Amino acid sequence: MLQFSQQKGVIAVKKLLCACFVVLVCVSCAFAGAVITPSVGFLSRLNTSEEEFGRVIQDSRRTTGWHLLSNRHELYGVKFYDSLMAMQMALQRMDIDEIALPEIVAEYVINANPEFEACCIAMTRNPMALSFGVRKDDKALASRLNRALRMIDEDWTLAKIQGIYIYNYGTARPVKFDKFEGADTIKVAVTGDLPPIDYVDEGGRPAGFNTALLAEIGRRMRVNVELVNVEANARTAALTSGRVDIVFWYETVKGVMWNYDASEGVLLSDPYFSWNKFLHLKKK
Repeated sequence: MLQFSQQKGVIAVKKLLCACFVVLVCVSCAFAGAVITPSVGFLSRLNTSEEEFGRVIQDSRRTTGWHLLSNRHELYGVKFYDSLMAMQMALQRMDIDEIALPEIVAEYVINANPEFEACCIAMTRNPMALSFGVRKDDKALASRLNRALRMIDEDWTLAKIQGIYIYNYGTARPVKFDKFEGADTIKVAVTGDLPPIDYVDEGGRPAGFNTALLAEIGRRMRVNVELVNVEANARTAALTSGRVDIVFWYETVKGVMWNYDASEGVLLSDPYFSWNKFLHLKKK
């Protein structure tokens, strides 16, 4: 009888331990799920939603251009922000866990904000690119832009401008625009929200790579260039309304079915700068 009671006691203890183990595993999994599902801020894309963008960049079977190859394996939630400043503020408040930026922009942000550090590297199989956008019915302007870009590329002026204003932006000089008496004026929208590519300096003047490139394009096309500051999410409206003639378009993919940023009615120029590495930044 005593042996039978002891056996029952052992069985009861085993059942209790098993139940505790199951509970512990469930709690651990729930906790792990919370930890390994960070929310990541991205600059808004005008041609997709947060949900669709999240599915595209994390689905390696898609053929629309992203195909992220990352040193992380977990999924994450996508949150769009209309400006880099808003995205950085959200990270400082810990509203999101990370922000994702092109490598050169991420390095600029880290240098300007030592409280941030890189935590993940992501590569794309197809390079992302910057292009000019014009109205779809303004094919003549698009053709002139492409001709000027080819000239600037072929004589290595484009590489020189990139070297100064992207890779050594700390030594860059202020950009000067030539004026041509009696020539046409083209208005170009700038957001100032992608340093060192497109940004506004401390004096409130558009500066950086895009501005330097525009100055050179103006010289090659012999037109006067007028810069117009617009909000990033107002680019399409500024272009289609005729307020500006040219807009900078971020993250286009040549030869694929989906441009994540360029909206309907926008004709893209040839790309003039590309990258395939992104850095995720977190707060230290």
